[in-house]
Amino acid sequence: MEVVRNINKIVKDPNSIVTVGVFDGVHIAHQEILRRMKEEKLKTGARTVLVTFDPHPQEVLHPNEKFYILTTIDERIELLSDYDLDIIFVVNFTPEFSNITAEEFCKEIMLGRIGLRKVIVGYNHAFGKNREGNPEKLKGFGEKYGFEVELIPQLLVENNPVSSSKIRSILNEGNVRLASKLLGRYYFINGVVVKGSGRGKELGIPTANIEPISLRKLMPKNGVYVVRVTIDRKHYFGLMNIGYRPTFELDSERVAEVNIFDFDEEIYFKHIKVEFIDRLRDEMKFPTPRELVEQIERDKKDAVKLIEKEFSVIF
Repeated sequence: MEVVRNINKIVKDPNSIVTVGVFDGVHIAHQEILRRMKEEKLKTGARTVLVTFDPHPQEVLHPNEKFYILTTIDERIELLSDYDLDIIFVVNFTPEFSNITAEEFCKEIMLGRIGLRKVIVGYNHAFGKNREGNPEKLKGFGEKYGFEVELIPQLLVENNPVSSSKIRSILNEGNVRLASKLLGRYYFINGVVVKGSGRGKELGIPTANIEPISLRKLMPKNGVYVVRVTIDRKHYFGLMNIGYRPTFELDSERVAEVNIFDFDEEIYFKHIKVEFIDRLRDEMKFPTPRELVEQIERDKKDAVKLIEKEFSVIF
């Protein structure tokens, strides 16, 4: 798989199957597109090309709105690498690029620069200036310029349409369990362990404070979560709290900290990946630190039961 950021480095090949989209989250509907790309490649011997965008178009078109992504471009590329694509073309999405019309994009970029025999996209794919391009227009361009168009039908999970925006909404509600069903894997964040206040250690429950690698990435709703963490390629389980630690003086900034079970190593400034398995409760203010510790012990018992059931491990 080759990752290309300059279209001049793509050799035109008319025997190409192309898909286009942000692919934020690389969820199960995206995965269906990728599965079909792989099937067509095996069937026809065609080259597969995925065109994606960074930054996310919403960040460029609506810069004053708060918008958070499910995956950074590096995370997206890593997830996409599992699908045997030949080329991932990362377009630098700018205000100027956003003014390219749907037909110009189709004719000049997909046909003229990449080469095209077939396009595979989702049932509601929109592209071009003001999202003017829709599946019907794409089919019309196919007839006009001589390429096939395949649309992947809508996917539903528990009556929820699978889309990146829906997953963002679900994560903002804290329902990481449902989000994982739409993603086809646990939602995760990547970060670096940084020094915190040391309060957890004083209470006998040491925590690793996490600084996300990207502040553009969506953090689930405040609360306490059962998580799996990866450090130095080793997996551990734990409890993560996201919020402002209201039992003590309210922090001015939102904090993400994880208590890793059966773990006692120095990990400051190390990379950490946190996968969200389930949400246990809201963040709460307790009358005393002792009552907070007692609640965390109850949370840990609940977490261990869930982990033992889901992962067939014994603590």
